[in-house]
Amino acid sequence: MDGEAKWLLLDGYEDEPAAFGVPPYIGFHVRYVAGVLESHNIPYEYVTIDEWRRYSLKSDSPSEILNRIGINNLLGTVLIAGAIVPGKYLRGTPISHKEAREIISTHPRSVPFLAGGWAIRGWRQQGWNPIKQNLFLTVQDTDATLNNFLDTNNWKHQRRTAEQWEKWAIAGAASKAVTNNQDLHGPLTYEVEVYQGCVRFRNGCKFCIEPKKGIPKDRPVDSILAEVNAALDSGVTHFRLGGMTDVYTYMAEGVNDLEYPIPNPEPISKLLYGMREDERLDILHTDNANPSIIAENVEPATEITKLLCDTLSDGSVLSFGLESADPIVHKENWLNCSTEQLKVAIRHINQYGRTRGNRGLPKLLPGLNFIAGLNGESSESYNLNKKLLGELKKEGMWLRRINIRQVEGEGFQTVDEEDFTNFKTWVRDEIDAPLLQELFPIGEQLKRVTWESHETRFRLPRHLEPELQDPSIHGKSGITFGRQIGAYPILVGVPYLIPLESESDIIVTGHGKRSISAVESNLDINTCTQKQLQAIPGIGEKTAWKIISKRARLLSKNKGEDPFQNPTQALLISDINSKDHENILRFF
Repeated sequence: MDGEAKWLLLDGYEDEPAAFGVPPYIGFHVRYVAGVLESHNIPYEYVTIDEWRRYSLKSDSPSEILNRIGINNLLGTVLIAGAIVPGKYLRGTPISHKEAREIISTHPRSVPFLAGGWAIRGWRQQGWNPIKQNLFLTVQDTDATLNNFLDTNNWKHQRRTAEQWEKWAIAGAASKAVTNNQDLHGPLTYEVEVYQGCVRFRNGCKFCIEPKKGIPKDRPVDSILAEVNAALDSGVTHFRLGGMTDVYTYMAEGVNDLEYPIPNPEPISKLLYGMREDERLDILHTDNANPSIIAENVEPATEITKLLCDTLSDGSVLSFGLESADPIVHKENWLNCSTEQLKVAIRHINQYGRTRGNRGLPKLLPGLNFIAGLNGESSESYNLNKKLLGELKKEGMWLRRINIRQVEGEGFQTVDEEDFTNFKTWVRDEIDAPLLQELFPIGEQLKRVTWESHETRFRLPRHLEPELQDPSIHGKSGITFGRQIGAYPILVGVPYLIPLESESDIIVTGHGKRSISAVESNLDINTCTQKQLQAIPGIGEKTAWKIISKRARLLSKNKGEDPFQNPTQALLISDINSKDHENILRFF
């Protein structure tokens, strides 16, 4: 390791209502900080909290960890801790309060340490105020606060200017947070901040942080495209338009005055088609939408919906934040979407977005969020939620996912655990299960699934070992889990090993609670293993062994030649009914 003095940029991940930053996503706040360091020509190393954990397992002290990272002389540390949305993560785990405390406590006292992000703000509001020399917990923009320190050698809360925003966004797109990201040539998805703030900045939902960011500050289309181009130059191919509380209100009319601003299709059209002009861009998704904006402005909203269906990759999901179907909860928590408005918006998206794209997924579907523990909630609230979902089911409306969580923070009710559990179970059994079978029917082909873990759906440190990416393990005994690239992808389980970080097309063979089982398509009858064969519906263990045995005998007799000329030849030696051959042959 060289002895060059460097800063450490530690990515504890962000997950906010309008921002993804947990792998495979790379958040924008950590990139802006990297952009500051790049702009100052300061050497640094970018490390994720997951990488830090792996280094910690093999090191006894912080200095040894830094040495493994490549830092022998630490100039300073910046920590981004921004995860505030509770959830289960499959590919990475955000930094915990405990981990942040431990890292800070072992950090050299003489070396500057800056911690920022919405999780830091939340922990401070809960009373966390660590006292340590050279430690600064910022409650404003981490990037601007760091920039001010580098210029003045003083800690002071700072907000970035529009000019700094553009400069650091573009510099961050070419930073080590991107170029050294371990997912860069795999499923890495680049989160683009399109605007900051919320159109409900005056009386926004009580539980949400987005209104606290103030009136929306829209980034110009040209600025976003310049950043995207820089990211493409760095090797990024997958993008998600984030930061927005509502894609329909990007540069909308009446943001200052109207409860339901009027969507403006022109700028979002320039942005979407501008991004698609570059053939290097592969997957493109977006996230949030306010169903009340769609319902109250159907005509301009329709233009934007058609744009989204035309330019986004299939599998796109618009998250609709109803939170509760109870009018009392609606009033008590300053929500602004009624059940009738929601129904209009869900019908609207279903009308245009149900067509399947080239990866086998519907182009654009709504997702629906419920939050338990909001003020005014009662048992009747859950009954009203059930009534709404039952009506949508009866109508045949598709929802890609239903997110049910409990509110966090002070000033809300204690959740009735029995009501909450019963509601969640009912949704999973009565709504999710039938929807899953409709959205991912048996026999449906899904393309380009990225394989992430073996035996467990959560990626663990051992899953990063090179031997688990070796092609030689393909088809051996075990279970492999993976997902397609995109927002809220379905979890896929295959009953044999597949090299991790590789890609396959699959055919759906069954359904779990919130996942599907599958077998790869495009199998080679002359090389596939017994485990792969017996995983195909209609073959089974006995028939698979018969085919493998026959193949071995033919190979021994005719060395250098393919044992079977085609898959049908292999099936003819089995007891499989010929009428079932067509379904089986789809896997080859």
